[in-house]
Amino acid sequence: MATVDASERPCTTITFLGISSCIPDAGHDTACFLINGRHIVDTGWMGVLRMREYGFDPLNLETVIFTHMHHDHYIGLPHILFYLGLKQNAQPRTEPLKIIGPSEDINRVVELARNLLQVHYYPELHVECEIIGLSADEHYVTDEFELTTFAAKHTSGKGKPIQALVYKFTDMHSGVQFAFTGDTHYHPPIANFVRGVPLLIHDAAHTSPTDAAEIARRACVGKLALIHLNKEKATEALATAKDIFPNTFLPYEGETLTLFQTTMPTNG
Repeated sequence: MATVDASERPCTTITFLGISSCIPDAGHDTACFLINGRHIVDTGWMGVLRMREYGFDPLNLETVIFTHMHHDHYIGLPHILFYLGLKQNAQPRTEPLKIIGPSEDINRVVELARNLLQVHYYPELHVECEIIGLSADEHYVTDEFELTTFAAKHTSGKGKPIQALVYKFTDMHSGVQFAFTGDTHYHPPIANFVRGVPLLIHDAAHTSPTDAAEIARRACVGKLALIHLNKEKATEALATAKDIFPNTFLPYEGETLTLFQTTMPTNG
């Protein structure tokens, strides 16, 4: 039987654009990452610049996926819209930019981003968008991917609950499935939702690294990536998490993981 070279197998790539905390370390960005070069999860402070730095063309963006609508996760959205608006005369988009996020807040935040850009004064900056609001326990399917949602447990600085989502992402081309949380406090039911995925990307700012590792252990995931923490906390965070779940790692900014169906992620 003929074998298939790994380079020819359908795969899913995840590139970490930022892994830092709410106020990122100098020269770094807060937590955000890129799937298959076309779908960005949260925007960080400067996701569009990070894309360019790591060799990705922001004009190829098809989807923005928000885990929740706290400032450090969406503050880069006006930058993305500004870049696309400036470039669209030379390279018009053929499809609207999909912006996906929690249904309670997504429309308001997109409108605020447009207002910041003064699109009513500068209509040439208007970028056609399709806004998709999701709640927990929903499915959203495109030709490229399927998203399944679950409720995270998150609050504002004053303790006010905010709608936040955990996602399972299924790549319709490669068959790869993985999960990511965005900001969440320790929430054991997440383990059932993400059970068995080869990769779980988990917040390590609002959930302690040990609690995130406990989620991964209970869920029997393949690997756990901890994000959203400062450099000075990274070494200790990794060590304490690995005591509970040995397959824990800290991705670095610019790192690309390659996932194949039913296999563990590999670094590329």
